[in-house]
Amino acid sequence: MNVPLEATEAAAPEAPAAEAPARANRIPGSTLIGLSPAMAEVVAASHRVAASDAAVLIEGETGTGKELVAGLIHEVSRRRERPFVSHNCGATPDTLIENELFGHARGAFTGAHRDQGGLFEAAHGGTLFLDELADLSPMMQAKLLRVVQEGEFRRVGETRPRRVDVRLVAATNRPLAGEVGAGRFRADLFYRLHVVRITLPPLRERPGDVLLLADHFARAVAAAEACTPIRMSAEARVALQRYRWPGNVRELENEIRRLSALWAGERVGVPELSESIRAALLAEDARPLANGRRGLHAAVAALERRLIADCLVRMGGNKSRVARDLGLSRQGLAKKMRRYGIGWADPSADLERDHRPDPVG
Repeated sequence: MNVPLEATEAAAPEAPAAEAPARANRIPGSTLIGLSPAMAEVVAASHRVAASDAAVLIEGETGTGKELVAGLIHEVSRRRERPFVSHNCGATPDTLIENELFGHARGAFTGAHRDQGGLFEAAHGGTLFLDELADLSPMMQAKLLRVVQEGEFRRVGETRPRRVDVRLVAATNRPLAGEVGAGRFRADLFYRLHVVRITLPPLRERPGDVLLLADHFARAVAAAEACTPIRMSAEARVALQRYRWPGNVRELENEIRRLSALWAGERVGVPELSESIRAALLAEDARPLANGRRGLHAAVAALERRLIADCLVRMGGNKSRVARDLGLSRQGLAKKMRRYGIGWADPSADLERDHRPDPVG
């Protein structure tokens, strides 16, 4: 594959100017954004490795932006004028992935009426990004190893090898070393790919980047839809930072897209956030009270607090409906919310929302 399989000491391209830190941590036109030290290190490592043709392994949870890192490596490398080709190995059945990667000869199987190149040929001279590599079967791992070692492959149905010059970047959402230890991934292929490793941190480990990303997505959606960006209340912004984001950046982007579709140009508060976010935050708030006190009064208080919190989630944060459902006045509900430390306790905070449609999500 004409790819050196050891890391090199070649000089890295100069990093973007320090006076524009937000731009330094993103690909133009994409969403690789972050000012946290962890993301700054990811960007710096991407620039350093881009100077060589060394194989790169990117590890990180689903939704952290592994393809964006691969794209950054390609964009600042000497291969930038050649194709960047991406493929998710986990989304292709094993019976089809060989044809997808290597192509086929005419007559190789029923319906193969003409020669067809695969993704390796499409990426010739450029970069091939293979996501979810750990999902490859043992047979496909062996075939990929041949390409990495020899720089050549065979189309399905052909006997003669074809040479290809491709820079390979692989990614996985679970540590590949653990897959090797469990016998699910070839050790020889692992060491061929594990020349340079870049680990992407989950969004919960860089809460300072959440609002930067949320504002970017709001502007991007507004520009694409030709509408006014949403405006988030201070409480909503705090809630976004507190939430754990199990789906990482992708989940955050989807949340902002949902809010923008429902409340374009309007002020968005905590009640407009998805039910899953509100439920997670309320459940987190409930734990200290339930676990930190003893006796009957504490148990009753914990139960009352849980009923109020669950009803808030069920009613989309509309306190007038919550009060009616629980048989309380609005003032009485607000008093209990303050007593139990439940957020959104201002009795006038949702007056304008009582006549708005319930949020979807």
